[in-house]
Amino acid sequence: MINRFGSGDTWIFILLSTALFLVFFIPQLVLHINYYMKNKGDIFFYDPVGQRITINHKGESASFSFSDIELIKRFKSYPLAEDRMQWFPWDNYNYSMVRLKNGQEFIITSLLVPNMDLPIDSDKIKIMKRFYPIVQ
Repeated sequence: MINRFGSGDTWIFILLSTALFLVFFIPQLVLHINYYMKNKGDIFFYDPVGQRITINHKGESASFSFSDIELIKRFKSYPLAEDRMQWFPWDNYNYSMVRLKNGQEFIITSLLVPNMDLPIDSDKIKIMKRFYPIVQ
């Protein structure tokens, strides 16, 4: 930059580069911390043979089969849900809300399980598209 445009614009270039970096980095950092706090210390175990899931959340363990699942809401960014090119660093983040027939709900973030594509009926899965999939 200095060789081509001179040294007068160097600080403007540095400020603009830093601002642009922060515009992309801070939302991803907030999302990452949000997901980490939701599933901190959780253990997810999937048994494909028995088609059972065991979740250990905050010291309490819950085990259920696929037939116990009422609905799975998958919250994804638009590019991830539509299998398009991802433009933002947080486009790969997603989370799922698993609701059981007995009323229990579990939130599984992509930090715990990167891909929640389970072999269950497609009528039990609902895809929710978001620009910024933060856990509410």
